[in-house]
Amino acid sequence: MKGIVFAELTGFLDKTGGELFTENVLDKAGLEHGGAYSRVGNYPFAEAERIVGIASEMTGNPASELCRAFGIYLFERFTVLYQDILSAYTDAESLLRHVNDHIHREVRMMYIDARPPQIETHVEGDELIVTYASHRPFAHIAHGLIEGAMKHFGDDRQLVWRNCAEDGRAASFALETTSSG
Repeated sequence: MKGIVFAELTGFLDKTGGELFTENVLDKAGLEHGGAYSRVGNYPFAEAERIVGIASEMTGNPASELCRAFGIYLFERFTVLYQDILSAYTDAESLLRHVNDHIHREVRMMYIDARPPQIETHVEGDELIVTYASHRPFAHIAHGLIEGAMKHFGDDRQLVWRNCAEDGRAASFALETTSSG
């Protein structure tokens, strides 16, 4: 897994719990390199799972909720780090529709050996359905990323889980229009 995700994960821990909290999490995780990540390096995704697991134990928050919150944070960071890519979109739906053919294509150009998840969309009635599939169990991060995109673009639809594989490697979500009334 790309070091940029690890670097942003430690930034998320710093923001939510403080630098001392992050140091404690990384120490308890017992990582062979001490938790120092190069943005362009590659690291086993099991390390990210270990970091989140330790943070979950220390805070009492479920790992799934930490991953969702990290996804929201990560999208905010992407708006800064990849402003040139994201500026091509004016709303969450157009961005989500082009994750595979634009965003992930750019990722693979920047990081030749990257294996981003597959994100597909289709419309059912008045709902946009987003399907996530990956070799990594990060469906909750995907949920947070979608939620972050919706927040960024001011999309007031409700994001609803349709289903999630037990191992977190596949999920689908619906962006539903809320009815007032």
